[in-house]
Amino acid sequence: MLDVLEAYWRQLTPANVFVIYWFYFLFEFPRFVLSSFAVAINALFHRPRLAPPELRVSVLLVGMNDVAGLRNTLGSLLEQTHRRLEIVVVQDGAGREMYAYGKAAERRGEIARYLGTDVRSGKAAALNLGLRYCSSEYLVVADIDTSFDRDAVQVIVGELLRAPAIGAVSGELGVRNDHHGIWPALQSIEYLSNITIGRQFQSMMGILVIVSGAFGAFRRSAIEAVGGWDVGPGDDSNLTTKLRLAGWRIRFTPHARALTDVPETMGALWRQRLRWNRSLIRNRWRKFRQVFNPFQRRFSLLEMLAALNQIWFNLVQTFAYVAYVIYAVLTFGWWAIVVLATLHLMMFVFEALNLLQGVLLHPRPGRWGLFAYLPAANVYDALFMRANRLHAYLSELLFRASYRDSFYPGKVHRAQEQF
Repeated sequence: MLDVLEAYWRQLTPANVFVIYWFYFLFEFPRFVLSSFAVAINALFHRPRLAPPELRVSVLLVGMNDVAGLRNTLGSLLEQTHRRLEIVVVQDGAGREMYAYGKAAERRGEIARYLGTDVRSGKAAALNLGLRYCSSEYLVVADIDTSFDRDAVQVIVGELLRAPAIGAVSGELGVRNDHHGIWPALQSIEYLSNITIGRQFQSMMGILVIVSGAFGAFRRSAIEAVGGWDVGPGDDSNLTTKLRLAGWRIRFTPHARALTDVPETMGALWRQRLRWNRSLIRNRWRKFRQVFNPFQRRFSLLEMLAALNQIWFNLVQTFAYVAYVIYAVLTFGWWAIVVLATLHLMMFVFEALNLLQGVLLHPRPGRWGLFAYLPAANVYDALFMRANRLHAYLSELLFRASYRDSFYPGKVHRAQEQF
């Protein structure tokens, strides 16, 4: 085997490296190397800004029947360094135990308003309902199972206050249950790469197109100006895009930290990512495709670049990988095994460096243990996630599968399809 690799290595020249590994240089190199370098430089200069203690902040939590999640989230909010919080909770759908817990917390004064709906209407409807009961201009939105670092609200709202043109800020999300098996651990590595580092780089470039629904801060007036949340899936990226098109700037801060639970089984993870990936086609490819039209009245080159960045490193990359495998087999014959193996070896090296950077710049207890999962992470990202994206994109392009996703009730999808 070593003789084969040595013979292959002798055939490589600077002139043919790009021809052989074009997939790496077009997709993986800018995603891992350039973004990691920029984020490392930024870490030397960027310092968090804190919201003034007298500022009133509304916190809007939305979720279904999850008593344990609400209890943990509420506990972390009551420990915040920023004390002037107005907490509004919307329970989407029935659930007597959670409703009783929420109402008891409301009577104790821990929650300003607890709203329960007997009929599930979906996340967007719950968010729009809860917004009506939030009195502050500055709003933190999170899932009902998100838990926060003690200064998370003060930091994320402080970032929102850096400039009047900033309409929304996305916070850093970590995986709370990453010690519950291999699937959460792999997602923890993925979150560090794609959210902590990836979105930080996109924010620096001014092309961030998503404020996570699990943890973000908004100006209430900005949300109202664009008509609130639209029906998802992808309601968070949908709202962020509407804000961008209305002229608001979007930022990410790695200093405002929160934790969320991720799927612990392959089936649950597969279904979640199908929903997330289909939203790229549904929103970016269909709903907001006007950003690619240079003749529209409010055309913005930056908005087109932001959309192209998302499409290039998700949609195009997924189909390009399939094309690359076919290209390698047809061009190199049995040497394609060596070409693909060395490609993934390069990807593994830079994933390891990417993880090292994330752990060093954003330390949390237990994150060093994620290095044990790195070999599996390469397979997870290169094969499992690409297969999921391929399935999601084809099913959405050909069959509009997102309109049948159970994440939103059928009656909501049926009403939406009338437009």
